[in-house]
This record gives sequence, C-alpha cells and structure tokens, in this order.
Amino acid sequence: MTSLLNDNGYFNDHCLAFQIEAQDIKGRIIRLDKPLNEILTHYDCPDDIKRELGKAMALTALLGSMMKFDGIFTMQIKSDGRIKSMVSDFATNGNGSGVVRGYINIADDVGPNEPVLGNGQLMITMDQGQHMARYQGVVELQNGDLENSAEEYFQTSEQLPTHVMISCDKSANGHWSAAAIMIQHLAQNTQSEMTRDDEKQKDDWNTATILLSTLKPEELLDSELSLQSVLFRLFHESGVRLFTATQIMSGCRCSEDKLRDVLASFDTRELRDIAEDGVISMTCEFCKTDHKFELKKLIN
Repeated sequence: MTSLLNDNGYFNDHCLAFQIEAQDIKGRIIRLDKPLNEILTHYDCPDDIKRELGKAMALTALLGSMMKFDGIFTMQIKSDGRIKSMVSDFATNGNGSGVVRGYINIADDVGPNEPVLGNGQLMITMDQGQHMARYQGVVELQNGDLENSAEEYFQTSEQLPTHVMISCDKSANGHWSAAAIMIQHLAQNTQSEMTRDDEKQKDDWNTATILLSTLKPEELLDSELSLQSVLFRLFHESGVRLFTATQIMSGCRCSEDKLRDVLASFDTRELRDIAEDGVISMTCEFCKTDHKFELKKLIN
C-alpha cells in the first residue's frame, strides 16, 4: 500500500490497483506504451484495426493483473467485422511484472467500410496452473463494444457491478498509446458486510461511476500525467488508497522446443507433406518469428 501522492509516480507500462477510501469500491488503471508499439509494428493494417488490438491488449493486461497466482490470462474475440478474430494474453512471472501479447486475424471477405469489430463472442480463459482450476467464460460481443462485454463478463461470472473505460490512439508522430481504467463493487462475504447501509453503497457506486464518466480519453492516455494524478483528479474528495503496481512488458512464449513438441505429434508422412526442400517452416502468429526445422532431424 502506498500514498496517492508518492513522489515515485507511475506513468506508462504499469497497472496500478486502488481502492476508494471508506467505500466498497476497488479498481485498476493501466497505460501501455512501449509494449504496444513493439507489437503493433508487426502489423501492416489500417489504424482503426490497430486501435482495437491496442484496446484489447490494455483490457487483457488490466484483467490479467488481477490473478492471485502466476498464470496466463487469455482473451479471444471472434466477430463478423473486419477483424475475424483477435487474441491477446497476459502472463505473470512471479516478480511483480507481466508480459502481454496480441494477435489479429483480418477477414479477407469483409469490405473496408464495414465495422472493425461487429457482433460475435468474447471468451476469457484464466489458467493459474496447479494453484487453481482453469476457468473459462464466454459473453456476447455486441457492436464491437469491449467495454460493455467486459462489464457483462464480471456481472455474469462474479455478480459484481463493474464500470470500464478503454482508449487507444496514435499521436501526430505515429506513436501509439492505450489505457484502461476499471472500478468494481467489492463482494460482500461476511454478515457484517451484508448489513451495511444499502443506500450509502448505492450512492457511493453512483457517484464513483459518474466521476469516472467525466474522465476524457486524452487524459487517460496522457503520458505526462501519472496514473496517481488521474486517480487524484477523479476521487480526491473521498481519497484513494493505492496497492501494488504491476510492470507490463511485451514478449512471446514461443520457442523451438515447444514447436518441436508440436511437430512430434505428426507422423513421418505428414511431416514430409508440409516440408519444402527438406525444411519445415513455422511462423509464430504473435511475434512473427520464423522457425525452421530440418526434416531429416525430425524423422531420425
């Protein structure tokens, strides 16, 4: 727990957890810079498509940082828009940081004037290894609205009122930034919590959501404005308590060993069919790295 006015402000590439003082409301705020730009350079596509990937990555890292144990949080989207499918995931590594990735599959049979994300499904998978059971939840994606889908996910899976704001944009010099903020009503687990003043809780929640709605996208994305400063502007009257900050980096979990394990599931005939000039080539969809394997080494 840290002071809101701590001199060591968090700006970019961090996710900061917080709670509004004396209220049953918690939240998280994130801003992506370097990891986002490193990933978007892999794609030669229109800016409106890149913008949706940036929003998805910010939301994925925001939600993934809530995992109680090290693991992988994956968000998969299928839509009838210009983006046919999109995947982003966030992996924690046990040292207060996490790695985010993103991948888009652009539909080749949808015109350029159609919505980037239309209707479809948003699927969330949480795998925290041996500590917890693997969880998977699916909600509808309506009109490409990631914010509403995320709110519906929490309402459906945990029955927790949630309000989400996501933004992604490119500056005049071509530099991308993505950010997201979420507030959420705390679950009431004990009898004393359940007997709290319902009217006060409703008033607190309504006030918090109204205050969050005053936040402008440019403020959320402003790299000169610390995450603490954004929270202070929003909730200074009630006060904000800060908790742990998670550093966000880009990276990929692909490796030749993992790909060899995949190829080991093929028989010799299948390996010969996919080889060209004695070489099998595999490209990671996330980092676009090409991996090449000599056929004779795989079948010997």
